[in-house]
Amino acid sequence: MEIAEKWPNAGRAVWLFGGIVAYNNPGTDVEICAGSGGPVVRRCEIDSYGGLFEILKKQGFSIIGTTFVVHQDELNGLRPAEFRMAGLRNGWPLSELRQKWREVAFAASKLDQMPLMDVSSRLAFGLEYSQLRLYDLASAYAAQLRSRCAKDKPVEYQRFKDLLSREVYKSIHALFWELAVLRDTLAEFAAMFCFSKPGVRTLRGLLSFLRTAPSADPLSAELLSITDEKLGGWLARFASYRNFFTHIAPMEWTAGIAFSVQDVRRLNDQSTVPQIYYPLPGNIDELTRERSNGTFYPTMERLLEGSKRRADRAIDPDALEYLHLSLNQFAELAKTLIARSPLAPAGIHLGPEDIIGEVQWTPGTSE
Repeated sequence: MEIAEKWPNAGRAVWLFGGIVAYNNPGTDVEICAGSGGPVVRRCEIDSYGGLFEILKKQGFSIIGTTFVVHQDELNGLRPAEFRMAGLRNGWPLSELRQKWREVAFAASKLDQMPLMDVSSRLAFGLEYSQLRLYDLASAYAAQLRSRCAKDKPVEYQRFKDLLSREVYKSIHALFWELAVLRDTLAEFAAMFCFSKPGVRTLRGLLSFLRTAPSADPLSAELLSITDEKLGGWLARFASYRNFFTHIAPMEWTAGIAFSVQDVRRLNDQSTVPQIYYPLPGNIDELTRERSNGTFYPTMERLLEGSKRRADRAIDPDALEYLHLSLNQFAELAKTLIARSPLAPAGIHLGPEDIIGEVQWTPGTSE
């Protein structure tokens, strides 16, 4: 069978942990590179278009997302290629949910239910923008890994500084901000359509209501649990990071002195590949209490001593991997809430009455 018959005419860039990128053009060959367009660290072959992701996982790579290139204009930079966040197990849950929330907004618009149309539209956009922020972060990691491997031979663990760190830190902060907006929009939907409490616009406001007006609704128990620091709630942890970076200190000054890290990841065959690591402090709640009380390093000598601490991935999670996990968790919460929508998602069909002005269609852009 000819390649053209077996493979769609699409190129794929699969964004993996730590700035690693796997490239597959139509055909069997896959190149796995240290960074975007960086040195090839291994090659493999696939026997079908759908086999790409499974073979990467079997080798020990975790997938952040994939860019699909389906048109020459995308290669030429005349329009963006589509990026999709990868689910923790498989598939593209966020892209599917974004479409479902768009369909809820469409159904609400047809019935003139404007509050539902408004919040569901913002949820669809929030999911989309968060996905794009994740792409920005994966791209920033990949650019820095490529640069690092071009300058120096990868080593087991090395801290360094370069000008590309700014783009990584910017992208980390931007995704934390975007997810905080999404968090509050999800809370607004829950307050209005699950607990009949209009006027609540933030998660803090929703939690305050739920604590003073206990509900037998299982959603109430779930929200209180995932936001409970003592229970290790994932949303409480997210809030600790976001609040620290917003109100106390940016990520690069959490410990006083910032370094990027290049370390290595051991794959399933025991070989290693280089990667970029931006550690989030595992003791963020302790740091928050210390910095909130005005306690920091009393002298420059103590600050320099503290900056020598070697980050540990088992304790200090990598920012890209943590934020990919968090976005998947937000998508799961969005999935729970869409099941509570007063209107089910309705397929978006536009008729002559919906069209204003001339419409042009470019092949390869429809979903």
